[in-house]
Amino acid sequence: SRVVAQFFINLHDYITMRVRWYIGALSCAMLFSCSNEEDILPQQQEKIVSYLTSKHTPLLLSEQDAAQSLDNDPPYYSTFGNTTYRYIADIYNADRLTRPEVSEGCRLDLTFSLYDFTPYTTPKPAECIYSNDTTVINRLVESGLNPRYWVEYDANGEPIRDEFGQFVPIGQTLLIGGGATISGLQEALVGCREQDEVELYMTYNQAYGEKLIVGLMTKECPVAFFCRINKVTKQ
Repeated sequence: SRVVAQFFINLHDYITMRVRWYIGALSCAMLFSCSNEEDILPQQQEKIVSYLTSKHTPLLLSEQDAAQSLDNDPPYYSTFGNTTYRYIADIYNADRLTRPEVSEGCRLDLTFSLYDFTPYTTPKPAECIYSNDTTVINRLVESGLNPRYWVEYDANGEPIRDEFGQFVPIGQTLLIGGGATISGLQEALVGCREQDEVELYMTYNQAYGEKLIVGLMTKECPVAFFCRINKVTKQ
């Protein structure tokens, strides 16, 4: 059953397909020199932090500043390795600590959307790289997306819809510590809890590195990953 398919294996197939489509463009792109990591990382870090502290809703403090704030329960972001930034919307919910916690070896059932964060603004639908969120998928299909690698298909090759006429996303899970997905997720999701609404913002080296997928994501692309943790299963 694809319900327990390895998380993002479909994204891998999708990106592979796009690489084949744009192999000519990729060949041209290889003529350009690689950017200097020492320049790119500080720029991306600065722009992500600027977004979180001046444009994000709500405006966020760093975890360190929140600990010293005189405000009650100030919203904040946590930093992982100075390259991944995490915001948990209900971090102060008193019931949260009773929910199962994500730890190494857990398997997660997520509803998620992954975005190209190059604009450093609140992600727009057109900037979505991949999603298993029904609402997001249907909105993108209306804009022309071929959902072949995003939704379930029947034996006749037709996309499956539910009783409300909505596409049925391909079921996926994420194994924490499995190393099969982008590295920024593996560390930053540890400590989250079931039912958490989580936002992660990652510099390019924690996502897809120097990959350039024309029409899908930019080279050295920072990403935003929005998810709801539906279920945490201890292995």
